[in-house]
Amino acid sequence: MTKQQIQRIYGMGSILGILESGNKRDNLHLLVESITGKDSIKTLTDDEYKAVVHELAERIHIQNLEEPPAKIRRTARYEEQPGGMSEGQQRKVWHLMYELKNLDTKKNKSSLGERLCGIIKKEIGVDATPEKPLVWLTYQQGSKLIEAIKRYIRSAERKAMRGDGEYG
Repeated sequence: MTKQQIQRIYGMGSILGILESGNKRDNLHLLVESITGKDSIKTLTDDEYKAVVHELAERIHIQNLEEPPAKIRRTARYEEQPGGMSEGQQRKVWHLMYELKNLDTKKNKSSLGERLCGIIKKEIGVDATPEKPLVWLTYQQGSKLIEAIKRYIRSAERKAMRGDGEYG
């Protein structure tokens, strides 16, 4: 048994909550013994190791199915104005902007907010500030902006595949 194999078994036992530190008769060791007949994890053969890991993985999988992970509640980071873009739209715009940034073939000196302001001015005809570029857009303008950024992304992907370099 390698150190990594031993650590893997202990780690999986910890995930399941059957490992008790310093207790050689904890539920993890009892499980190993029931599968292999051995009371020491260090003495397992390769086949026994695989059998133990398989059983632990099955139990982890079952545990995850029975206990869905706790939902992480996000705090609203985007201000919604009456008639303005929804929080979901704003999240989508920023997600698309980061996606667009990842497609850059050249280093861009402009911040993401500045770039978004340029797209808003070009596509919607509204002046925006980089600090809060979406605050003055309506829900309908937000939908139009999302579709425009998606077009920019498609164009950047096509140019990246052809090797043309910079987009729009």
